[in-house]
Amino acid sequence: MTGPARPAIVFRADASHGLGFGHVARVSAVIEEAELAGAEPIAMFGGDDAVAAWARRHGIPAAVGAWPAAAVLAAATAPQVRAVVIDGPALAAALLPALAERGIRTVLIDDAGDCALPVDAVVNHNFHAPALAPRYAAARLRLLGRKYLMLRRAVRRYARGACRPNPGVRLRVVISFGGSDPVGATARTLRVMPPDRPTDLVVVLGPGFRDVVALEAAAEAATAAGHTVELVRDADDIGQLFVRADAAICSAGGTLGELAYLGCPALAFAIVPDQIPGADSQLRAGLISGGRTWSSLSDAALRAELLAFLSTDSLRRDLRQRALATADDAGPHRIVAEALG
Repeated sequence: MTGPARPAIVFRADASHGLGFGHVARVSAVIEEAELAGAEPIAMFGGDDAVAAWARRHGIPAAVGAWPAAAVLAAATAPQVRAVVIDGPALAAALLPALAERGIRTVLIDDAGDCALPVDAVVNHNFHAPALAPRYAAARLRLLGRKYLMLRRAVRRYARGACRPNPGVRLRVVISFGGSDPVGATARTLRVMPPDRPTDLVVVLGPGFRDVVALEAAAEAATAAGHTVELVRDADDIGQLFVRADAAICSAGGTLGELAYLGCPALAFAIVPDQIPGADSQLRAGLISGGRTWSSLSDAALRAELLAFLSTDSLRRDLRQRALATADDAGPHRIVAEALG
């Protein structure tokens, strides 16, 4: 005789070149923790072959395809399903009202702080999220701030503060502009790297990265300026790359939480509009350098930001200490226990 089916949780998120992989990556951190808690994850990811390959490589049991609202609602109403977790404003608008009408427990993972839709719990793991609490008036439970940082196992396998930067003559610096880099920030950064501080650059290309021709030309320019360039495509162990680095240059999205937890100082820029509030708040708190909106930067201003960050050891040391104090590895556990338990 078989026992009762495990309780299940439906997870819905999308990834693409334009959207990036942040929604899928952070949902995956909650999926990993839900599995440990004994739940069966039903992961419904929207995207292409790159998304499917990413999920397989990271051990996430996801079905990838075009998921109309009717298909998600059908999955959500199965007897063993206890909750639905949604990441993305368009998905929230399409699904939350119908799920609420059916009395299905819902959890929204959000960045923007402008959701008035009915939801049982909202999770916003951004540093500035506590200030957004009044904007989630319809949420029964609000889990806001870095206490709920959604770190994947690939990062949590390393101890908090495992990155120990060495302010030597030649720095090892990771460049990472997300899963797809839709604005070409990687190539532009390489192209304007200042020759004043020769650096060993580890360039991380996410699964949705496409700007190969521009990247190759920019890598040649960086090499001519005295830097070394190592290209890493869709790293299997991004945590190890960050732990071995002395600093990072990146976008102001979820990567900043990973860097804060590991203790890697960051020069970060808001490459898309929803990163602007987080970049501003972290800059004001002294957690990152840079913080400016990518589209507002001239090449001369970007080069000056790079040089100041790479040349000032005390600045990077202070950034590391302040950011590290904001992050731990228990966020996914807290979300499962408080919102899904």
